[in-house]
Amino acid sequence: MSDDSTAPDWVSEAVRARRPVPRGSYRVAVVESSGDLSVRDFADRETAQQYANDAASESDHTSTLAYVFDDGLRFVARGRHYAAP
Repeated sequence: MSDDSTAPDWVSEAVRARRPVPRGSYRVAVVESSGDLSVRDFADRETAQQYANDAASESDHTSTLAYVFDDGLRFVARGRHYAAP
């Protein structure tokens, strides 16, 4: 498990392998319960963070399963389960 300052290497690599993110946009990568990775782009960070939090909160446990990347595909935030401290 990674700490709050990083995303797992395999997630970062998968995010970078996809098409570029438009300037000023954000990409959210969600590790599904099946282990599959889904990726979605957003026009602003607030919406991306909300989506990441929603995705992380769909899980029955509070481990982070969603990661936010900026337009340079640099990790910037983790989704937080609403029940997490």
